Amino acid sequence: MAVSINYIAETVERVAPKSWAEEWDNVGLLVGDGARQIERLLLTLDPTVEVVEEAVNYGAQMILAHHPIMFRPLKNLRADNSAAEIPLKLIQNGIAYFAAHTNLDQSDLSSAWALARSLSLQETEILSPTGEEALVKLAVFVPEEAEEKVRSALVSAGIGQGITGGEHSVLYSESFFRSSGEGMFRPLPGSNPAVGKIGELTRAAEVKLESILPERLLARAVKALKKAHPYEEPAYDLIPLRNRGSVHGYGVVGYLPQAKTLEQVWQRLRAVLSAADSGLTARPYSPYGLRWAGSPAQKVRKVAIVNGSGGGFVPKALAKGADLFIAGDIDHHRVLDALQGGLAIGDIGHFLSEAPMLKSLADYLKKDRAFGDVEIMISAANGCPWNE
Repeated sequence: MAVSINYIAETVERVAPKSWAEEWDNVGLLVGDGARQIERLLLTLDPTVEVVEEAVNYGAQMILAHHPIMFRPLKNLRADNSAAEIPLKLIQNGIAYFAAHTNLDQSDLSSAWALARSLSLQETEILSPTGEEALVKLAVFVPEEAEEKVRSALVSAGIGQGITGGEHSVLYSESFFRSSGEGMFRPLPGSNPAVGKIGELTRAAEVKLESILPERLLARAVKALKKAHPYEEPAYDLIPLRNRGSVHGYGVVGYLPQAKTLEQVWQRLRAVLSAADSGLTARPYSPYGLRWAGSPAQKVRKVAIVNGSGGGFVPKALAKGADLFIAGDIDHHRVLDALQGGLAIGDIGHFLSEAPMLKSLADYLKKDRAFGDVEIMISAANGCPWNE
Protein backbone atom coordinates (compact mmCIF):
# COMPACT_ATOMS: atom_id res chain seq x y z
CA MET A 1 0.00 0.00 0.00
CA ALA A 2 1.43 3.36 -1.02
CA VAL A 3 1.10 6.63 0.89
CA SER A 4 1.04 10.17 -0.43
CA ILE A 5 3.94 12.57 -0.05
CA ASN A 6 1.54 14.92 1.74
CA TYR A 7 0.79 12.20 4.29
CA ILE A 8 4.50 11.68 4.92
CA ALA A 9 4.93 15.44 5.36
CA GLU A 10 2.04 15.58 7.83
CA THR A 11 3.45 12.63 9.77
CA VAL A 12 6.88 14.25 10.10
CA GLU A 13 5.37 17.62 11.01
CA ARG A 14 3.33 16.10 13.83
CA VAL A 15 6.58 15.70 15.76
CA ALA A 16 8.63 18.43 14.02
CA PRO A 17 6.31 21.27 12.90
CA LYS A 18 7.57 23.60 10.17
CA SER A 19 6.81 26.52 12.49
CA TRP A 20 9.71 25.41 14.71
CA ALA A 21 12.26 25.93 11.94
CA GLU A 22 14.55 28.96 12.05
CA GLU A 23 13.64 31.87 9.76
CA TRP A 24 16.73 31.32 7.61
CA ASP A 25 15.96 27.64 7.12
CA ASN A 26 14.34 26.04 4.06
CA VAL A 27 12.21 23.08 5.16
CA GLY A 28 9.26 21.14 3.82
CA LEU A 29 8.59 19.75 0.35
CA LEU A 30 11.20 21.38 -1.89
CA VAL A 31 10.80 19.23 -5.03
CA GLY A 32 7.84 17.15 -6.16
CA ASP A 33 4.06 16.77 -6.06
CA GLY A 34 2.53 16.31 -2.61
CA ALA A 35 -0.38 14.30 -4.01
CA ARG A 36 1.87 11.63 -5.48
CA GLN A 37 1.69 8.14 -3.98
CA ILE A 38 5.02 6.53 -3.11
CA GLU A 39 6.13 3.03 -2.18
CA ARG A 40 9.86 3.54 -1.49
CA LEU A 41 11.42 6.20 0.68
CA LEU A 42 15.12 6.98 1.18
CA LEU A 43 16.31 8.74 4.36
CA THR A 44 19.53 10.76 4.37
CA LEU A 45 21.27 13.57 6.18
CA ASP A 46 22.82 15.23 3.14
CA PRO A 47 21.67 15.92 -0.42
CA THR A 48 24.55 14.67 -2.54
CA VAL A 49 24.77 13.45 -6.12
CA GLU A 50 25.66 9.99 -4.78
CA VAL A 51 22.50 9.93 -2.66
CA VAL A 52 20.30 10.88 -5.62
CA GLU A 53 21.91 8.10 -7.69
CA GLU A 54 21.33 5.71 -4.80
CA ALA A 55 17.65 6.72 -4.76
CA VAL A 56 17.41 6.05 -8.50
CA ASN A 57 18.98 2.60 -8.15
CA TYR A 58 16.78 1.80 -5.14
CA GLY A 59 13.66 2.90 -6.98
CA ALA A 60 12.77 5.49 -4.34
CA GLN A 61 10.16 8.04 -5.35
CA MET A 62 11.06 10.36 -2.46
CA ILE A 63 14.07 11.45 -0.41
CA LEU A 64 13.43 12.55 3.16
CA ALA A 65 16.50 14.51 4.23
CA HIS A 66 17.77 16.48 7.17
CA HIS A 67 19.72 19.12 5.29
CA PRO A 68 17.80 21.19 2.71
CA ILE A 69 18.72 22.04 -0.84
CA MET A 70 18.32 25.51 -2.38
CA PHE A 71 19.19 27.65 0.62
CA ARG A 72 19.63 30.55 -1.78
CA PRO A 73 17.34 31.36 -4.75
CA LEU A 74 18.39 29.66 -7.97
CA LYS A 75 18.71 32.01 -10.94
CA ASN A 76 18.50 29.16 -13.45
CA LEU A 77 18.24 25.40 -13.81
CA ARG A 78 20.99 25.01 -16.39
CA ALA A 79 23.13 21.91 -16.58
CA ASP A 80 26.32 24.00 -16.19
CA ASN A 81 25.10 25.50 -12.89
CA SER A 82 26.52 23.35 -10.07
CA ALA A 83 23.92 24.70 -7.61
CA ALA A 84 21.17 23.36 -9.89
CA GLU A 85 22.70 19.91 -10.38
CA ILE A 86 20.85 18.11 -7.60
CA PRO A 87 17.42 19.72 -8.19
CA LEU A 88 17.76 18.89 -11.88
CA LYS A 89 18.66 15.26 -11.15
CA LEU A 90 15.69 14.95 -8.82
CA ILE A 91 13.28 16.39 -11.38
CA GLN A 92 14.71 14.34 -14.25
CA ASN A 93 14.27 11.13 -12.24
CA GLY A 94 10.88 12.03 -10.77
CA ILE A 95 12.11 11.99 -7.17
CA ALA A 96 10.54 14.24 -4.55
CA TYR A 97 12.71 15.94 -1.91
CA PHE A 98 11.51 16.83 1.60
CA ALA A 99 13.70 18.45 4.26
CA ALA A 100 13.22 18.54 8.05
CA HIS A 101 16.13 20.52 9.48
CA THR A 102 16.09 22.88 12.46
CA ASN A 103 12.52 21.81 13.21
CA LEU A 104 13.67 18.18 13.49
CA ASP A 105 16.66 19.28 15.59
CA GLN A 106 14.19 20.65 18.15
CA SER A 107 12.02 17.54 18.19
CA ASP A 108 12.13 14.44 20.34
CA LEU A 109 13.51 12.52 17.34
CA SER A 110 16.77 14.47 17.38
CA SER A 111 20.06 12.66 17.78
CA ALA A 112 20.63 14.44 21.06
CA TRP A 113 17.84 12.38 22.64
CA ALA A 114 19.05 9.15 20.99
CA LEU A 115 22.56 9.74 22.33
CA ALA A 116 21.15 10.59 25.76
CA ARG A 117 19.36 7.24 25.83
CA SER A 118 22.52 5.42 24.77
CA LEU A 119 24.30 6.92 27.79
CA SER A 120 21.30 6.17 30.07
CA LEU A 121 20.95 9.81 31.09
CA GLN A 122 18.40 10.48 33.81
CA GLU A 123 16.39 13.56 34.87
CA THR A 124 16.72 14.86 31.32
CA GLU A 125 15.57 18.27 30.15
CA ILE A 126 15.96 20.41 27.04
CA LEU A 127 19.30 22.21 27.02
CA SER A 128 18.14 25.33 25.14
CA PRO A 129 14.33 25.77 25.09
CA THR A 130 12.97 27.89 22.24
CA GLY A 131 9.22 27.81 22.80
CA GLU A 132 6.09 26.28 24.29
CA GLU A 133 3.08 24.93 22.46
CA ALA A 134 -0.13 26.96 22.62
CA LEU A 135 -3.06 24.67 23.42
CA VAL A 136 -6.68 24.71 22.28
CA LYS A 137 -9.67 22.70 23.46
CA LEU A 138 -11.83 21.35 20.63
CA ALA A 139 -15.42 20.38 21.41
CA VAL A 140 -17.59 18.96 18.63
CA PHE A 141 -21.23 17.90 18.79
CA VAL A 142 -21.96 14.73 16.80
CA PRO A 143 -25.08 12.59 16.28
CA GLU A 144 -24.63 9.31 18.10
CA GLU A 145 -24.57 7.19 14.95
CA ALA A 146 -21.66 9.26 13.52
CA GLU A 147 -19.60 9.43 16.71
CA GLU A 148 -17.07 6.75 15.79
CA LYS A 149 -16.56 8.10 12.27
CA VAL A 150 -15.79 11.62 13.53
CA ARG A 151 -13.67 10.39 16.42
CA SER A 152 -11.61 8.18 14.11
CA ALA A 153 -11.10 11.06 11.68
CA LEU A 154 -9.79 13.26 14.49
CA VAL A 155 -7.46 10.49 15.70
CA SER A 156 -6.10 10.07 12.16
CA ALA A 157 -5.42 13.81 12.11
CA GLY A 158 -3.23 13.45 15.22
CA ILE A 159 -5.81 14.65 17.74
CA GLY A 160 -6.08 13.02 21.17
CA GLN A 161 -2.39 12.32 21.76
CA GLY A 162 -1.07 13.01 25.22
CA ILE A 163 0.78 16.33 25.41
CA THR A 164 4.26 15.34 26.54
CA GLY A 165 7.67 16.87 26.82
CA GLY A 166 10.90 14.91 26.80
CA GLU A 167 11.16 11.58 25.04
CA HIS A 168 9.20 11.12 21.84
CA SER A 169 7.16 8.11 22.99
CA VAL A 170 3.54 9.27 23.34
CA LEU A 171 2.24 8.19 26.74
CA TYR A 172 -1.45 8.37 25.80
CA SER A 173 -3.45 8.36 22.56
CA GLU A 174 -7.11 8.80 21.59
CA SER A 175 -7.69 10.98 24.66
CA PHE A 176 -11.23 12.43 24.58
CA PHE A 177 -13.98 13.36 27.02
CA ARG A 178 -17.45 12.20 25.96
CA SER A 179 -20.82 13.42 27.20
CA SER A 180 -24.36 12.87 25.92
CA GLY A 181 -27.12 15.37 25.27
CA GLU A 182 -29.75 16.53 22.84
CA GLY A 183 -29.26 18.86 19.94
CA MET A 184 -32.09 20.76 18.28
CA PHE A 185 -32.47 22.83 15.13
CA ARG A 186 -35.09 23.85 12.57
CA PRO A 187 -33.94 23.45 8.94
CA LEU A 188 -35.00 26.42 6.82
CA PRO A 189 -35.74 26.54 3.08
CA GLY A 190 -32.55 26.17 1.05
CA SER A 191 -30.84 23.92 3.63
CA ASN A 192 -29.96 20.27 3.05
CA PRO A 193 -30.32 18.62 6.48
CA ALA A 194 -28.85 15.18 7.15
CA VAL A 195 -31.73 14.53 9.56
CA GLY A 196 -35.11 16.22 10.00
CA LYS A 197 -37.40 18.02 7.58
CA ILE A 198 -37.50 21.59 6.27
CA GLY A 199 -39.48 23.79 8.62
CA GLU A 200 -39.79 21.23 11.42
CA LEU A 201 -38.02 21.50 14.78
CA THR A 202 -35.68 18.53 14.92
CA ARG A 203 -34.35 16.95 18.08
CA ALA A 204 -31.40 14.55 17.85
CA ALA A 205 -29.45 12.49 20.38
CA GLU A 206 -25.91 13.83 20.16
CA VAL A 207 -22.53 13.22 21.73
CA LYS A 208 -20.06 15.94 22.71
CA LEU A 209 -16.43 14.98 22.09
CA GLU A 210 -13.72 17.13 23.67
CA SER A 211 -9.96 16.98 23.33
CA ILE A 212 -6.95 19.24 23.91
CA LEU A 213 -4.57 19.75 21.01
CA PRO A 214 -1.62 21.94 20.01
CA GLU A 215 -2.73 25.06 18.16
CA ARG A 216 -0.60 24.03 15.16
CA LEU A 217 -2.95 21.07 14.55
CA LEU A 218 -6.10 23.20 14.63
CA ALA A 219 -6.61 23.62 10.88
CA ARG A 220 -6.07 19.89 10.33
CA ALA A 221 -8.55 19.02 13.11
CA VAL A 222 -11.29 21.29 11.77
CA LYS A 223 -10.80 19.97 8.24
CA ALA A 224 -11.02 16.37 9.47
CA LEU A 225 -14.16 16.87 11.55
CA LYS A 226 -15.97 18.75 8.76
CA LYS A 227 -15.16 16.02 6.27
CA ALA A 228 -16.36 13.23 8.58
CA HIS A 229 -19.35 15.00 10.15
CA PRO A 230 -22.74 14.22 8.56
CA TYR A 231 -24.22 17.66 9.24
CA GLU A 232 -24.20 20.44 6.69
CA GLU A 233 -23.03 22.86 9.40
CA PRO A 234 -21.27 20.97 12.23
CA ALA A 235 -21.39 22.62 15.64
CA TYR A 236 -18.00 22.85 17.32
CA ASP A 237 -16.19 25.07 19.83
CA LEU A 238 -12.55 26.20 19.76
CA ILE A 239 -11.39 27.39 23.17
CA PRO A 240 -7.89 28.91 23.64
CA LEU A 241 -6.29 27.70 26.87
CA ARG A 242 -4.03 29.56 29.25
CA ASN A 243 -2.21 26.37 30.24
CA ARG A 244 0.67 25.59 27.91
CA GLY A 245 1.86 22.47 26.14
CA SER A 246 5.23 20.82 25.84
CA VAL A 247 8.46 22.77 25.55
CA HIS A 248 10.65 22.33 22.48
CA GLY A 249 14.22 23.36 21.80
CA TYR A 250 17.76 22.25 21.06
CA GLY A 251 19.75 19.59 22.86
CA VAL A 252 19.36 17.66 26.07
CA VAL A 253 21.04 17.70 29.47
CA GLY A 254 20.84 15.00 32.13
CA TYR A 255 22.68 12.90 34.68
CA LEU A 256 24.56 9.61 34.32
CA PRO A 257 23.26 6.93 36.72
CA GLN A 258 26.58 7.28 38.56
CA ALA A 259 29.66 9.40 38.14
CA LYS A 260 32.33 8.10 35.79
CA THR A 261 35.65 9.40 34.57
CA LEU A 262 35.74 11.34 31.32
CA GLU A 263 37.76 8.52 29.76
CA GLN A 264 35.12 5.93 30.75
CA VAL A 265 32.27 7.99 29.31
CA TRP A 266 34.22 8.63 26.13
CA GLN A 267 34.98 4.94 25.61
CA ARG A 268 31.30 4.11 26.14
CA LEU A 269 30.25 6.71 23.55
CA ARG A 270 32.79 5.47 21.00
CA ALA A 271 31.54 1.92 21.51
CA VAL A 272 27.84 2.67 20.97
CA LEU A 273 28.53 4.84 17.92
CA SER A 274 30.52 2.10 16.20
CA ALA A 275 28.59 -1.00 17.38
CA ALA A 276 26.39 -2.78 14.85
CA ASP A 277 23.86 -3.85 17.49
CA SER A 278 23.72 -0.67 19.58
CA GLY A 279 20.30 0.30 18.19
CA LEU A 280 21.59 3.84 17.85
CA THR A 281 22.15 3.85 14.10
CA ALA A 282 21.02 1.71 11.18
CA ARG A 283 24.58 0.59 10.58
CA PRO A 284 27.95 0.97 12.36
CA TYR A 285 30.09 3.98 11.52
CA SER A 286 33.81 4.38 11.92
CA PRO A 287 34.64 6.28 15.13
CA TYR A 288 37.54 7.94 13.30
CA GLY A 289 37.75 11.68 13.89
CA LEU A 290 36.16 11.68 17.33
CA ARG A 291 38.12 13.89 19.69
CA TRP A 292 37.82 15.00 23.27
CA ALA A 293 39.27 17.69 25.50
CA GLY A 294 39.68 17.54 29.25
CA SER A 295 41.43 15.50 31.88
CA PRO A 296 40.85 11.73 31.39
CA ALA A 297 40.42 11.37 35.17
CA GLN A 298 37.84 14.20 35.42
CA LYS A 299 34.62 13.05 37.09
CA VAL A 300 31.54 13.32 34.88
CA ARG A 301 27.98 13.15 36.18
CA LYS A 302 26.02 15.77 34.23
CA VAL A 303 26.15 15.59 30.42
CA ALA A 304 24.85 18.01 27.78
CA ILE A 305 24.36 16.93 24.16
CA VAL A 306 23.51 18.81 20.94
CA ASN A 307 23.50 17.31 17.46
CA GLY A 308 25.09 19.16 14.55
CA SER A 309 27.27 22.24 14.95
CA GLY A 310 27.21 22.74 18.69
CA GLY A 311 29.88 25.31 19.47
CA GLY A 312 27.32 28.05 20.08
CA PHE A 313 25.75 25.99 22.87
CA VAL A 314 28.89 25.85 25.04
CA PRO A 315 27.64 28.78 27.19
CA LYS A 316 24.32 26.96 27.69
CA ALA A 317 26.10 23.80 28.81
CA LEU A 318 28.23 25.83 31.22
CA ALA A 319 25.16 27.60 32.60
CA LYS A 320 23.45 24.24 33.20
CA GLY A 321 26.44 23.01 35.19
CA ALA A 322 27.34 20.20 32.82
CA ASP A 323 30.60 18.31 33.28
CA LEU A 324 30.76 17.15 29.65
CA PHE A 325 29.37 18.65 26.45
CA ILE A 326 28.99 16.41 23.37
CA ALA A 327 28.37 17.92 19.92
CA GLY A 328 29.96 18.38 16.50
CA ASP A 329 32.04 21.14 14.90
CA ILE A 330 33.26 22.77 18.11
CA ASP A 331 35.95 25.30 17.22
CA HIS A 332 39.24 25.93 19.00
CA HIS A 333 38.17 29.02 20.93
CA ARG A 334 34.92 27.46 22.16
CA VAL A 335 36.91 24.50 23.47
CA LEU A 336 39.21 26.85 25.38
CA ASP A 337 36.19 28.68 26.83
CA ALA A 338 34.70 25.37 27.94
CA LEU A 339 37.87 24.09 29.57
CA GLN A 340 38.29 27.42 31.34
CA GLY A 341 34.88 26.81 32.93
CA GLY A 342 35.64 23.21 33.89
CA LEU A 343 33.56 21.74 31.05
CA ALA A 344 35.03 18.79 29.14
CA ILE A 345 34.30 18.56 25.40
CA GLY A 346 33.48 15.62 23.16
CA ASP A 347 33.49 16.58 19.48
CA ILE A 348 32.06 13.66 17.46
CA GLY A 349 31.81 15.56 14.18
CA HIS A 350 28.77 16.93 12.40
CA PHE A 351 27.82 13.75 10.55
CA LEU A 352 28.11 11.28 13.40
CA SER A 353 26.33 13.66 15.79
CA GLU A 354 23.29 13.57 13.49
CA ALA A 355 23.35 10.01 12.09
CA PRO A 356 21.28 8.54 14.98
CA MET A 357 18.42 10.84 13.96
CA LEU A 358 17.86 8.80 10.79
CA LYS A 359 17.24 5.63 12.81
CA SER A 360 14.89 7.53 15.14
CA LEU A 361 12.99 8.93 12.16
CA ALA A 362 12.73 5.54 10.42
CA ASP A 363 11.45 3.88 13.61
CA TYR A 364 8.91 6.68 14.09
CA LEU A 365 7.52 6.35 10.56
CA LYS A 366 7.32 2.56 10.76
CA LYS A 367 5.11 2.80 13.85
CA ASP A 368 2.40 4.36 11.66
CA ARG A 369 0.26 1.55 10.26
CA ALA A 370 -0.20 3.49 7.01
CA PHE A 371 3.48 2.83 6.28
CA GLY A 372 3.02 -0.94 6.52
CA ASP A 373 3.99 -1.72 2.93
CA VAL A 374 6.21 1.31 2.29
CA GLU A 375 9.89 0.39 2.04
CA ILE A 376 12.06 2.74 4.10
CA MET A 377 15.83 2.66 3.61
CA ILE A 378 18.54 4.69 5.30
CA SER A 379 21.15 5.88 2.81
CA ALA A 380 24.35 3.91 2.60
CA ALA A 381 25.90 6.42 0.18
CA ASN A 382 25.75 9.27 2.69
CA GLY A 383 28.57 9.33 5.21
CA CYS A 384 31.22 11.44 6.86
CA PRO A 385 33.13 13.33 4.12
CA TRP A 386 36.44 13.21 5.99
CA ASN A 387 39.03 10.59 5.11
CA GLU A 388 40.59 8.44 7.83
